[in-house]
Amino acid sequence: MSDLRYWLWLASLPIGARAARRYLRELGSVKELFLAGEEVLRQTPGAKKNEVLALCRKDISGAEAVEQSCRKKGIRVLCLRDADYPDRLRNIDDPPIVIYVKGTLPPVDDRLCIGVVGTRKATEYGLETAERIGGELAAVGAVVVTGLAEGIDSAAARGALKNRGDVIAVLGTGVDRVYPSWNTQLQEAVAEKGALVSEYPPGTGSTRYSFPRRNRIISGLSLGVAVVQAPVKSGALITAGFAQDQGRDVFVVPGAVDDPGFQGSNALIRDGAQLIRGSGDIVEEYRCRYPEFLRPRPPQNDENRGEATKEAIDKADTSGYISLTEQLESLSEEELRLIEVLAKGVCYADVLIRRSGLEAQGAMAALTMLQLRGYVREEYGRYRLLVQPKDAAGV
Repeated sequence: MSDLRYWLWLASLPIGARAARRYLRELGSVKELFLAGEEVLRQTPGAKKNEVLALCRKDISGAEAVEQSCRKKGIRVLCLRDADYPDRLRNIDDPPIVIYVKGTLPPVDDRLCIGVVGTRKATEYGLETAERIGGELAAVGAVVVTGLAEGIDSAAARGALKNRGDVIAVLGTGVDRVYPSWNTQLQEAVAEKGALVSEYPPGTGSTRYSFPRRNRIISGLSLGVAVVQAPVKSGALITAGFAQDQGRDVFVVPGAVDDPGFQGSNALIRDGAQLIRGSGDIVEEYRCRYPEFLRPRPPQNDENRGEATKEAIDKADTSGYISLTEQLESLSEEELRLIEVLAKGVCYADVLIRRSGLEAQGAMAALTMLQLRGYVREEYGRYRLLVQPKDAAGV
């Protein structure tokens, strides 16, 4: 039997990485830990009754099923003692016993990896800033690490992918699951260019605990974490807390003092986090440490790059515009509502869904139909209405 199954068995037990490492140090290998009887386990220094009871469960069938599923789906498994398991993650206080990887994991220990996180309910300013920072980090050769959640996380990933950068998305589900459901295209793009990472086996859905838990992996893979927008209650603050505990740098984009969406961000700055205006403030912190992995920064300053990116998107080719005036009667209520929102300007899927007031599944189905009919086009992760403004005004 391969050692992988023993690692998968160990990862399935409710004892945590700290306890697992304690037993591994005493017994030498994961196979010896699996073969150890109750008496040997009880004599291990620091052994606890609940840990011993868990380790006495020698059923390997679940681990075999996970191994088979990973093989079938092309998912790589890295165990805590594997040479390819990132040292940066291995050395945190509570590393995952195994991580599942879909795609190609960049050489984390040799790269400048920056976590970019923030609220799901982001403002347009927050989304544009996250995309700009993600894109600029990618442009100089840094790896963007994010949770790929709705809002700030997804915007940062889009920005990095647009600039052909590497992205590591740490999921709160199995790497074969898509959450949120409308993020399929972005998640597939990350898997193709970078890597999807999770400590949860294939098929695992989301729980109220899985997303806060995955945040320690985001910070654990990173040298620093940038919080773009965070209210008082935000998972991004949990990530920042893990980063501080792990000795990582914490960078924060400030917001208006009276804006609830930035109250958590501003509190981090008040408590000592580094205020940043853009990616340049982050990169300069590490340039001397990773000169061989960082390309020269483009000459534009943060403000100009943001405007240039926005201008490039907003002034995209409109030669494919069509008129909808005589065709509106054939559209569903959901499609009409999406058109009404898009008539006011391009936007991301999560923003489009929120503004339309539709359920995510129904909205994405309607959006797909509009794309198939040639009424809507996706450009750099944003959706544009292919209709003359004078026609859209009457929608």
